[in-house]
Amino acid sequence: MIDLQVLGPLALYVDGRPVRLGPIVRILLLGLLLAGQPVSARRLAELVWDGDEPDGWQVTLRSHVHHLRQALSGSRTSRDGGGTLITVRVGTAAWYGLRIPPDCVDTVRFERLVSEGRNALGAARYEYAASLLADALALWRGQPLADVAGRPFAAAEIRRLDSLYRAARTGRVEVEVQLGRHREVIGDLDAMLARWPTDNSLRRLLVGCLSRAERYGDAAWVCREGIELALEHGLDVTSLQALQQAVL
Repeated sequence: MIDLQVLGPLALYVDGRPVRLGPIVRILLLGLLLAGQPVSARRLAELVWDGDEPDGWQVTLRSHVHHLRQALSGSRTSRDGGGTLITVRVGTAAWYGLRIPPDCVDTVRFERLVSEGRNALGAARYEYAASLLADALALWRGQPLADVAGRPFAAAEIRRLDSLYRAARTGRVEVEVQLGRHREVIGDLDAMLARWPTDNSLRRLLVGCLSRAERYGDAAWVCREGIELALEHGLDVTSLQALQQAVL
């Protein structure tokens, strides 16, 4: 049983036991995971060494693949990684791929929980939505794919996961507002807006919560801040101006 956690620094558990991986093997594992299909040895070397492969990289790569197989099998003697790391021969070239059940990866569980939580919110099943979104956020341990955060091959997936994280946090706040806890989420919304300052849906949520808490001056200031930021980026400010006027 493999548990692969990438919503933060890479963590690998085999049969419930943590497995230590060296820096290169960590990048190798994440490169294979993100590829989603067998990758040629040449391409894998480019991912691992970021286009600066050492002399004799073929032998070095095979050594790292061997260590990863051992890690995935939880054994120093297994040669096949429990069938998890596969080798495909295409002519004389070797291609490598991962064969891991989707639910063994925390990103898959995270995406499912966020989707189900947002659906429950849309169906006004607020307590259930709160539970699902809380479970999703509990999987988040920091910068996703932290070990390869600066690598081009991980950039698209990191953006996708960040978007899902924002959706989960926003949904969690929306649930609390629907349950009448608008005062309790003001601090969370303030922190979220500092992280995503151009997200006007968050800004409107914060303005609504501040207004319901009769903090009209703060609500108007949040509107003004949003208008100034939108003007800096050449964006339309009509809706924010209308919101500010309503608050005033």
